[in-house]
Amino acid sequence: NYQLQLIWARTFGKHDVSAMGVFARQETAWGNMIPNYREDWVFRATYAYGGKYFFEYNGAYNGSEKFSPDNRFAFFNSGAVGWMLSEEPFMKYFREKKLIDMLKIRASYGEIGDDNVGGRFLYMDQWAYGGSTPMDVNQGGSPYTWYRESSVGNENVHWEKVRKFNVGIDYGFLGGLLAGAIEIFQDKRTDILVQGSQRAVPAYFGQSPPTANLGEVKTNGYEIEVRFNK
Repeated sequence: NYQLQLIWARTFGKHDVSAMGVFARQETAWGNMIPNYREDWVFRATYAYGGKYFFEYNGAYNGSEKFSPDNRFAFFNSGAVGWMLSEEPFMKYFREKKLIDMLKIRASYGEIGDDNVGGRFLYMDQWAYGGSTPMDVNQGGSPYTWYRESSVGNENVHWEKVRKFNVGIDYGFLGGLLAGAIEIFQDKRTDILVQGSQRAVPAYFGQSPPTANLGEVKTNGYEIEVRFNK
């Protein structure tokens, strides 16, 4: 497992800029197994102005050998914006009276890929030893051996995905007496892998169908946090 990370950050007056890049590669193997590989190229760029306006963009180019060469790598990105409302000049009166300590509004949207799919070679047909074949009425064994298709592969299997949207408010009031956050979020998972045994197929198919990216789950919710400090 090795990783290389580069970070750059500078301040120019009221401008704060930073950039980060990460390369990581992991090889896993024990016993006589075929090595398992995972590779990630990740970057992040941020910008802030005067401690009031915040912008961030992230990207990840992820690769996993669990998928076929055509679907092995995928790009996922995300972004966020923030506004420190309490730092605006028209909020000065409330800060001086300690009515508002901090008030920030933020929003973010992002995509994430998941390769924790419960199998390594779902895109390949699997074959298993079938035994010796009888060739006469006395059920005598054949000198030949045969193999059967133990599982059907799906070369189109690819990353599971989730899209996340979040809007939040961070606050602090009355000299630290009350603080917390309000969050509203939505997660939509798509391309969830559904095993062949969970699908309905005609009996004459003769085999369990391949795993496929057919599932979808949507989650909506909110969180309210209130802290009382006295």
